[in-house]
Amino acid sequence: VKTLSEEATNRKALIESLKRRLSVATTEKNQYEASCTKLKEDLEKKEQRVHALQARLGAGEQALAALEQTATQQMEGLTQQSSQALDRLQRQLGMAYSQLEQLHSFIKALASEILLDVQEVKQQLMKRRRLRQANAVAVKGGLSAKSMIKAKSIAASILNMSENDLADIMDTDQGTEARSESPRDQEWLDQLNHILQQKIPSAGQLMEAVRVKMKERKVLTEELATLATPVSEKA
Repeated sequence: VKTLSEEATNRKALIESLKRRLSVATTEKNQYEASCTKLKEDLEKKEQRVHALQARLGAGEQALAALEQTATQQMEGLTQQSSQALDRLQRQLGMAYSQLEQLHSFIKALASEILLDVQEVKQQLMKRRRLRQANAVAVKGGLSAKSMIKAKSIAASILNMSENDLADIMDTDQGTEARSESPRDQEWLDQLNHILQQKIPSAGQLMEAVRVKMKERKVLTEELATLATPVSEKA
């Protein structure tokens, strides 16, 4: 009986030990299962994050591609606009140069016309002075205009030359004066050309140069009008 009692006690202790070990194993199993469940949940969350990141990455790549396409189109548009603007500016520049050349030609032609007009007035003035002097000499000498003309004809016949040649000899002083005016006229033209050769010709300088010559013409015309008053002739 004692032996059976000891065996029962030992078996009971063994059973208790096995129960404790089973309890520990069950607890560890539950802990492992909980850890596995948690790891599985964490893995699923990470997979979801990866999928979300992949989706965002795909959207970013699409947006970048669209942005690159838009930038390329805009650059092409800007390049085309720049090319068109450059062509337009070149055409405008060509037109500006053409207009500038036309303006230069017009100013030169105008200057030539003004100078020719002034020279014609000078010639008329010299003729009027010569006629005035001749009439004055005739009046002083008691000669009529017809007598003066006859005297010139006789003098030309004596000198064996034409009346025009005689008039040229008598006009020596006036010719000298006209030749002395020629360098001044050329200097005026040179000044005008110098202004036109400037990168941006000064309108004020051009107007002043033209005004000087117009003023000269006005003075000559006024003198010519004064000399137009006839000198009293003695018949």
